[in-house]
Amino acid sequence: MMGTTTQPTGRLDGAAGAFGVATAVTIVFNTALAWIKDAYDPLNSFMARLTSHHWITHGLFDLIVFLTVGIVLMRRDASFGGNRLLLAVIAATLAGGGGLTLWFVLF
Repeated sequence: MMGTTTQPTGRLDGAAGAFGVATAVTIVFNTALAWIKDAYDPLNSFMARLTSHHWITHGLFDLIVFLTVGIVLMRRDASFGGNRLLLAVIAATLAGGGGLTLWFVLF
């Protein structure tokens, strides 16, 4: 039986691509939210009142961003280059980790 073979294209689609992008977006969001709530005490207090501790609310917001971005992109049937997506997640992780480190060391 003769058939066609497909070569890997290095593209990620469906859930893999969508939630890969959602990971990078959530990492950046997490860092920005940490900076904002630490710099603006009324937001920190509001988040603490929502769930009894600001870090619990922070984690829930991260989860909401992750799921929302992932589901929206998955429904759009988007496709992403695997290497570029990997680099985006690595860059977001380094930027987020470095940003949080500097924030907590300097302030």
